[in-house]
Amino acid sequence: MVLVLLAFEVLRPIYLSPANLLSVATQSTILIVMAVGLMLTMSMRGVDLSVAQVADASGLLAAALIVAGQPLWLAFVAPVAFGLVTGTINAVLMAYLGVPAIIGTLGMMFAVRGGELIFSHGAQPQILFTLPPSITDVFFFIGRGRILGVPASIVLVLLLMGLVILLVDRSALGRRMEAVGGNARAAFLAGVNMRATFGWGFVLSGVLAAIAGIILVSRAGIAAPRGAEVYLLDSFVSVFLGTVLSPRSNFTVLGTIGGALFVSLLGNGLTLLGLGASVKYLVYGTAILAAIAVNRLRSA
Repeated sequence: MVLVLLAFEVLRPIYLSPANLLSVATQSTILIVMAVGLMLTMSMRGVDLSVAQVADASGLLAAALIVAGQPLWLAFVAPVAFGLVTGTINAVLMAYLGVPAIIGTLGMMFAVRGGELIFSHGAQPQILFTLPPSITDVFFFIGRGRILGVPASIVLVLLLMGLVILLVDRSALGRRMEAVGGNARAAFLAGVNMRATFGWGFVLSGVLAAIAGIILVSRAGIAAPRGAEVYLLDSFVSVFLGTVLSPRSNFTVLGTIGGALFVSLLGNGLTLLGLGASVKYLVYGTAILAAIAVNRLRSA
């Protein structure tokens, strides 16, 4: 991974400049939040294929509420509530009804996508950047503002990731999640509520996806259905690369953050070199296979 970054720097000397690195870090905030939510489900041997669609719908909902002249606080609360509801539905389906996660969350993805298209009357975008600044300034501050010279989105994500790390590493729920992911039978025999613990992963994933959607629309100033779908593959790559950065080859918050930063740097480097999506997907596939191979070699 380091060699790849150095190669980009050799080919384009501006690649590792402070300005470009800050730009990449700001852009990666959306991916970090979404990937960490996905990681929480994967750490317990589940998966949430609906994260990008939930983020997409949450951002669209926030933008639509602002365009409709609703109170600004509702543009923050309603999308997070939507993420909470979809995450809870996923939790009930997967944890309590026994629906396979890959099937259940795929169904949720298509259900949310269909709801978006109906809500937006056939993918009609919600445009915010044409509204008066008095209406959008506070909302845009999340994605475009600065706090003591640092992009507000970076500050927000640092605080959010700090809370997630405390939850995973220091709370009783985090210890139960680690137990379920490490050895489900041992966790069951130890008295861990398997269904509730597994379900919490989907609830947290839904909430984090909604927050990622708000940040995305705040940065872009426009929301349209399927605008966040590209982040699903990026999130998977980030999670798998995060296991390489973990000493025990397991899923961790810090590892996933590192993986997301690398994915963002990789995309930025390919863009600077003028390479298209085909090369990007080739590199992503190679990165996932390499991560799996490295982890297998570690455990051999």
